[in-house]
Amino acid sequence: MNEVMKVLRLEHRGLGQLLGLLQNKLRRLEQGILPNFNLLDDVIRYIESYATLYHHPKEDVIYRYIIERQLDDKGQFFDIMQEHHTLAQNTHNLQEALDAILHDTIVSRDELITLLRRFIEAEIHHLNTEDTVVFPLIEELLADEDWVTITPLIPTQKDDPLFGKKVKEEYRDLYNRLLETAEE
Repeated sequence: MNEVMKVLRLEHRGLGQLLGLLQNKLRRLEQGILPNFNLLDDVIRYIESYATLYHHPKEDVIYRYIIERQLDDKGQFFDIMQEHHTLAQNTHNLQEALDAILHDTIVSRDELITLLRRFIEAEIHHLNTEDTVVFPLIEELLADEDWVTITPLIPTQKDDPLFGKKVKEEYRDLYNRLLETAEE
């Protein structure tokens, strides 16, 4: 497997962990138990800053390459790139609601549940589609010489602030919470 694809799959695994944590918080919220809003904020800020700014742009380089070479017979790569915009909007909407809550503005529980559910469902669907359809198709369509062209075009990224070599201080609580849920 190509090194870029290994990194993308690893990032998906981390995003999957975060989505599992959010699903747990959503279930509790639906039961009337208020979540730790700071923790929710950390998760969404991480996804907004890392996935939106680093992860999706890397994928988009690959998807564009495939589209430009007219290898996207069914339009799957175009569609998944469009999903990146929808996901970014869902993330932004949820982040706005969390910002409001953290600044003591009233947001109804139903509204928060709706935003959180929409966010989680869209993210899970997206990751599953990429993992089961898009990524295998990439590995089928692209040869080593394609990766020689693609790899230098992949945006340079900072070390992952949550799942990378060193956890950034701002994500330390989130990291510890992920460790706790992994042990549960």
